[in-house]
Amino acid sequence: MLALKVEKIGDRVAVVLTEEALAQLNLAVGDVLHVEPGRDGAVQVVTREVWLEDPHARGRAFLRRYNKSFERFEG
Repeated sequence: MLALKVEKIGDRVAVVLTEEALAQLNLAVGDVLHVEPGRDGAVQVVTREVWLEDPHARGRAFLRRYNKSFERFEG
C-alpha cells in the first residue's frame, strides 16, 4: 500500500507522490492519473492514460465508466 500526502500548494491542493510511489505506479512527471472513488469513498481504480500507446484503450475506458454508471441506476 502507498501512503500519499495531500498538500495545499498556492491555491490548489495536490497529492504528493514519492519516488517510490512513482516507480510502483509506473508514472512520470506529466502523466495523467484517473482516480475513481468507490461507493464507500475509498479509491477504487487508479489508471493512467494509455491511449497514446493503445488506440483502443480510450474506448475501453469509456465503456468501463458507462457500465459503472448504468450499474448505479440498477441498484
